[in-house]
Amino acid sequence: MRFLKLDTGVIANFDTALAGAVEVVATSPGKPLARLARHRGWARALAVQARALVAPGPQARAAIVANMARKRIRLPEIFGNPFVAGLYSYVKRVQAAVLHQALEAELAASDPEVVIVYNGSAYPESVLEAVSRDRPRVFIEAGFFPKTLQVDPKGLNGANSVPRDPAFYLETEEDFAAPGLPEFVNNRPSKSKYEPVELTPGYVFVPFQVPSDMQVTQHSPWIRDMEQFLTEVCAAAERNPDETFVIKEHPSFKRSVMGLASHPRVIFANGNVTSELIREARAVITLNSTVGIEGLLLGKPVITLGAACYNVPGLVQHAPDAAALDAALAARDWAPEARLRRQFLGYLWNRYLIHGSYAELPADLGALLAARAQ
Repeated sequence: MRFLKLDTGVIANFDTALAGAVEVVATSPGKPLARLARHRGWARALAVQARALVAPGPQARAAIVANMARKRIRLPEIFGNPFVAGLYSYVKRVQAAVLHQALEAELAASDPEVVIVYNGSAYPESVLEAVSRDRPRVFIEAGFFPKTLQVDPKGLNGANSVPRDPAFYLETEEDFAAPGLPEFVNNRPSKSKYEPVELTPGYVFVPFQVPSDMQVTQHSPWIRDMEQFLTEVCAAAERNPDETFVIKEHPSFKRSVMGLASHPRVIFANGNVTSELIREARAVITLNSTVGIEGLLLGKPVITLGAACYNVPGLVQHAPDAAALDAALAARDWAPEARLRRQFLGYLWNRYLIHGSYAELPADLGALLAARAQ
């Protein structure tokens, strides 16, 4: 079995686990050009470089869209400057154009049986995603529970291959949960500068997400960022006087939206433990965070606002707009169908997720990747 991947640091341990069977393409400046020259000769490679410098092209622009969005969200003071943003965009587009040609040449020469794509939404992995669409491949990302990985031939999160039809889980005699269910959730750290707040149980928990993550930029058609999310939560509080909403911002995102909108029944609990916030909530509202799955594990009603792999009728309530959100909040007796919840969680834990981590990969990684790529 032959694999091909990029030198992305997050999955660097794959190189050792697949040693002798994986071609690793270096992406640092100059490396793609050298690889292209190896396959097509320096004259051809330099001609590609020259064309990229003059006109990188629409493919290259599409490959760096996520990179530009992340920079503007994370560093608005710098990348809000048109000159800085333009220069960064140009450099990345030139790099993407050359890498595209280098990967096409490499795929033709080495003809791997499985292409390994880490996430695939941002450069350089977005280029590998684009050139490998007619080949067997797997997308890799961290799993929904501790020490698990997503390995999917179709995509990740809202674009993955997890069945959304409740019949898949209910119209079968197989008990997906028979081997067991996860016992732990991903207990995210709190933002360090905040102290825990005391809360009265029975609130609606609203975990915020990283606004530059693909879960928001690609799989959230209604809520475009956390500022809008806060505005919508405050509006929902005004329309639903019996509800209190508790927000926890994602600890990985350094900026905060606190103070950009407010309501007396919208409380920030950035210093509290996520699992405890879920346990004391009456329901969870999320775009498509893994906290929604953790809420299901703890038996909570979950309302999703974006595209999520757990948007299964009867398992969660999906609210694509404010009216649907109000209707879901009004259904205070609603709960996920018990067998469907158990079957779904069992399928994720025992059939879909790979047990292991980036640091501790399964011993049979190659076989697992090959099986998932079929």
